[in-house]
Amino acid sequence: MLHGVNPQGVIDIIKARRARGSQCDEISDGRKLALVIEGGALRAISSAGGAYVLAELGLSDVFDEVYATSAGVMNASYFISGQPLLGISVYFENCTSRKFINPFRFWKILDVDYIFDQVVPNEKPLDVARVLGTRTRLYVAVIDSSSGEAFVVDTKKTRTPLVQVLKAANAIPVYYNRTVAVDGRPCIDGGIGIPFPLAQALENGCTDVLVLSTKPVSYVSQQPSWKNRMIFNMIFAQGNEVMSRVFNDRHLRSREARNLALGRLATPQNVSIATVCTEGIENIDRLTTNRTVLYDAAVSYGRKVLRIFGEDANSWTLPDSLLRSSPG
Repeated sequence: MLHGVNPQGVIDIIKARRARGSQCDEISDGRKLALVIEGGALRAISSAGGAYVLAELGLSDVFDEVYATSAGVMNASYFISGQPLLGISVYFENCTSRKFINPFRFWKILDVDYIFDQVVPNEKPLDVARVLGTRTRLYVAVIDSSSGEAFVVDTKKTRTPLVQVLKAANAIPVYYNRTVAVDGRPCIDGGIGIPFPLAQALENGCTDVLVLSTKPVSYVSQQPSWKNRMIFNMIFAQGNEVMSRVFNDRHLRSREARNLALGRLATPQNVSIATVCTEGIENIDRLTTNRTVLYDAAVSYGRKVLRIFGEDANSWTLPDSLLRSSPG
């Protein structure tokens, strides 16, 4: 169930920190522990299930840093804030509604404004003060659409409000097709530049990293087809050559990130990586709105994370109220 470099070592560090309490950190044990969460629109329900379980295991405050891309930033935020149920309910009660996803609303298929202007701050209020006040640092992947630069935003250092940064990280080209300002830069979803910020975590000195991936171990990203390149260039890039190149080469960055996560590339000495991949019913489409499919994927992934930590998995499930609630 685990892939990477000395993956069990990462789990052991996490368990040790939990046993020693919330005061255990990089200074006390000499290790820098990170959690990396992959997104992928509705596909991120799997990593949401994993983050939910980590929170239930009392691990919200053991990580020194949390890194996330795309929808993974929502999972990361509600995880750090200690609101996992509220966070995962957004998928079932809001992201499955026509207010959010509407393939016939071609100018804005995914209404990111609805989620981050209405749901996250008001209907399912994220505890922003807690996210910014905890010792854990949250890093969010975005791309500057004017320069093509992909980078991670330290949410404790930016001048931009947290929810606006989260919105920028979910501004998916073509599906949302707008930019969101972060410190004066026009930013979009970082996924095509940083599939998930594992390399960035290692560059920041993290020694032990748990990765919640939303793709199977066998996944190999393919070069965008001529049709997809044409759609991207026509709808989003519109003559922006640097963004066209970023999109055209996204498969290369995806392959490199996944090879690193799976232990196929050399890593710095004394670094451990534990990667959880999807399998079976956890592999769903990014635009899936069937609640039962989403529920099964989240539960399956969550149970896998429980087994990784040696916990009873068979009896665990998500509240069935998530299936019964009315769409937002």
